[in-house]
Amino acid sequence: MNEAKIEEILTSLGYKLQDRGRYWQTSAIYRNGDNKTALQIYKDTGIWKDYVEQSAFMPFEKLLKVTLKTNSDEEIEKYKIKDDFFELKHANSQKKIEMEKTYPETCLKRLLPHYKFYNDKGIDTETLKLFKAGLATEGKMYQRFVFPIYNLNNQIHGFSGRDMGQSSDRPKWKHIGTKSKWIYPHLLSTNYVTKTQEVFLVESIGDLLNLYQNNIKNVFCTFGLEIPPSLISYLVGLNPEKIFICFNNDENSKYNSGYNACLKNFIKLQSFFDNHKVYIHLPLKNDFGDMENSEIENWYNSRKNIDKNNLDVTIIKDINRLLKERNMPKTFHSSFKKFKKIYE
Repeated sequence: MNEAKIEEILTSLGYKLQDRGRYWQTSAIYRNGDNKTALQIYKDTGIWKDYVEQSAFMPFEKLLKVTLKTNSDEEIEKYKIKDDFFELKHANSQKKIEMEKTYPETCLKRLLPHYKFYNDKGIDTETLKLFKAGLATEGKMYQRFVFPIYNLNNQIHGFSGRDMGQSSDRPKWKHIGTKSKWIYPHLLSTNYVTKTQEVFLVESIGDLLNLYQNNIKNVFCTFGLEIPPSLISYLVGLNPEKIFICFNNDENSKYNSGYNACLKNFIKLQSFFDNHKVYIHLPLKNDFGDMENSEIENWYNSRKNIDKNNLDVTIIKDINRLLKERNMPKTFHSSFKKFKKIYE
């Protein structure tokens, strides 16, 4: 089976695919999801993951079964898919080790110093210049405000671009590079984490800019609802006294994706840090861009008054609720049991 066949099948099932290079993104129509970037489906194999549900990577056959709501092999056979296509082991065996691509510093000269979009959002020009960002007027990042991503060798190994247009057909953010390897912005934030012994983890560059604008610079961006292993490894090396997970607060939605992701990552971090170091500290509104400067200041100062015991008790209650609503991997259950023992 080739890419065209996979695309044909997905389209026939009702998936609206957004091209992301090696993979597509789309909503999880099998659970009536409306997040257009929830699923990541690789073009060459069909292997996929539901990032909202934080599922494991699964074979294409599984996506067909949950979409068609059947376990019937006869139903699946109608799509004429070969058995070995579904084997994750087989797919992995075809992968080649590739050197990560880097980009010359001179490429940043092509970014225009057009800052009005973020100036209108309350981010001043000096803050934006810190990040060496600018507007792209050509190429894959056309009409996006682009932020270069540096690796630990101070080489550019990716870009993250915010759409400047109003088209609903374009995702708000587009990334070039291996996002799972990004530790952003380590060149700017590391010294502040070392100095304060605290770190705030936010899910987007927009959140990070708003904190920087308010002189809160011990911040790292996760580029989504999952803290990547590369960032966890980096934080282990820094070994801060306090880690605050500060994803969006979608309290007005039926499924608070930001908070539920905080719960999952809170348990994940228990395997790497002592519990007394890990906190959840949501923004007062949906995200930091919705907050006034005075509200961000109050939010920042309130971290000193967090009662860790009460926080953990609330987290246990909310994770028990989450487990009733969502299927979670065995590793999560195991880590959660270890965490609960602290209070038993």
